[in-house]
Amino acid sequence: MTGGQTIALLLSILLASTTQVTVGFGFALLSVPLMTLAVPTREAVVISTILGLLTSSFQAWHGRRDADRTLIRRLMVAALVGLPVGWIVFTRVPEDVLRAILGVSVLVAVVLLATGRVARGSTRLDVVCGALSGALASSLSTNGPPLVFALQARSVPMRVFRPTINTVFAISGLLSLVGFALSGDIESDAVIHAAWSVPVLLAGSRIGFLLRMRVRETDARRIVLALLTIAGLSAIVAAFI
Repeated sequence: MTGGQTIALLLSILLASTTQVTVGFGFALLSVPLMTLAVPTREAVVISTILGLLTSSFQAWHGRRDADRTLIRRLMVAALVGLPVGWIVFTRVPEDVLRAILGVSVLVAVVLLATGRVARGSTRLDVVCGALSGALASSLSTNGPPLVFALQARSVPMRVFRPTINTVFAISGLLSLVGFALSGDIESDAVIHAAWSVPVLLAGSRIGFLLRMRVRETDARRIVLALLTIAGLSAIVAAFI
């Protein structure tokens, strides 16, 4: 890995971890498309899953008293159905196609999040979003949007939103890693890169906690949408280079 690629990798993790802690989601959505500029897509997915598990687990534990356990159980049961589908996509779809799918899915997520077009909360919507999040978690490590839609549809307050969604992230991430390990897709380079990125992850998380108290929620979400747009476009461009 060149010096420029190393800087790109670390900056993507710093930006993604800051965003994740500030608004409660966005780590994989930002980190994976940006990391593909420095490392192969499959390696980026594994690195994001490893680091995302760390930051999500901490946030889930930190806000555990406010988490909606009923929603967590429902979303995770549904996610278990989608996880095997995502593993199949991850292991069989070509690299450039994965990049393109990733970029398009991120841009679609931006449009849906920006317009706020979500249905009224229901058990059926929770199940559909949970299953889709499971498939995205194990294929592209970008399972945030379906979960955001489900929680927004129920008008979940931020103090409940953050620990609830991060608990699902943590469990899905752990199961995804197990799947990657069983299929032999966790290479030593990914583990090494994830390990020496931990200090940057911690720095970004610290910045995120500071910003959480100073940045208004509406402003934070606008920033996230702008960053996601850039990340999605970069993934699409990388797929055709």
